[in-house]
Amino acid sequence: MQAIFLLFMKAVFNILIRYKKTFVLILLVIAISLFETNRFWVEHYYYELGYPATSFLQRLITSRIPFSIGDVLYLVLGVYFLYFFYNSIKKIIYPKKQRWHIVKQIVLKCFHFTLTIYIVFKLLWGLNYSRQGIAKQLNLQQNIYCKEELVALIEDLIFEANDYRKQITDTTLPDIKIKTVFKDVEDAYKTAAITHLLFTVDHFAVKPSLFSPAGNYLGYTGYYNPFTGEAQVRSDIPSILLPFIACHEVAHQLGYASEDEANFVAYLVACNASNIYLKYATCLELLDYDFNDLLFKYYEDFCLKEGIKKRLQLEDCIEPQVRKDRKDIKLFFLTNKKETSNVSNYFYDKYLKINFQNAGMASYNQVIGFVINSQFRKK
Repeated sequence: MQAIFLLFMKAVFNILIRYKKTFVLILLVIAISLFETNRFWVEHYYYELGYPATSFLQRLITSRIPFSIGDVLYLVLGVYFLYFFYNSIKKIIYPKKQRWHIVKQIVLKCFHFTLTIYIVFKLLWGLNYSRQGIAKQLNLQQNIYCKEELVALIEDLIFEANDYRKQITDTTLPDIKIKTVFKDVEDAYKTAAITHLLFTVDHFAVKPSLFSPAGNYLGYTGYYNPFTGEAQVRSDIPSILLPFIACHEVAHQLGYASEDEANFVAYLVACNASNIYLKYATCLELLDYDFNDLLFKYYEDFCLKEGIKKRLQLEDCIEPQVRKDRKDIKLFFLTNKKETSNVSNYFYDKYLKINFQNAGMASYNQVIGFVINSQFRKK
């Protein structure tokens, strides 16, 4: 019996030695998974102590380079995957005697690569999904809001949007250069940091995406690269969308991973800003979220017809020029959107849910609750 046990232990030891890299990676994944179950640990040890250093170092490097290093990295990885796939198929087809061994090695390499990417992603940024979040930082009560509160918010936003649009005297919205937008957003964050130290950004790293046309097929307007710390924004969309999107992506840089929190940070930054274009862009963005939620709120109270009537009444309060701007934005996406974007959005929805955003893509709309319950707005 003792001999059998020793043989078993020897076999286990040999497997551990042979596949030590695999076991180390699996243990790291397990450790990270256990760590992120404790939101206090993530908030204190990761967000407050570890993440500021790594994100600062990322932006220190990438902010000095005029183009997106992250996009180049994705491009190189894409080419490498194609080469790896082609080379793997070739290896499997020809040497029939070693086919099983080759397949095992390919699978093991893919497994190692996937685990490594997961670990790096989590350590560099992904653990922010498990934070206590901005509600804890700003002592916000996340109360459920009613349709009356939502209507009041829409009325405020319509009033503000009408007012801001009048201050932009051009009949057609000016096509502002993307670099100017980024500079305005950087200034807005500097102003916001005076009131909210949490929004201090060292080394601004927001860049136009090298893959802007791909956004029509993949359904994005901006994205954050956790491996390089860069925020990317599409350069081919209507320029009025750029300020809010840039603010949103910078919020991701600051460690606000969830989409509703990033939207709320962008909203707070715009509220503190003096730039009318940014304020107007934010009003347009929030109005879309609010109108999308309005009928749902009335439906919850079993009065959908009243909700439709209320929406039409509210839309009648929007100035013609603001209506035209909203119509132009919708027309752009209707004209350029490709069917493949629905597939991409489906997978992104699953990605968000895996990362503790139970509402998935609908989490963008949850910024409404933050805005309604924020003491900042109530003052």
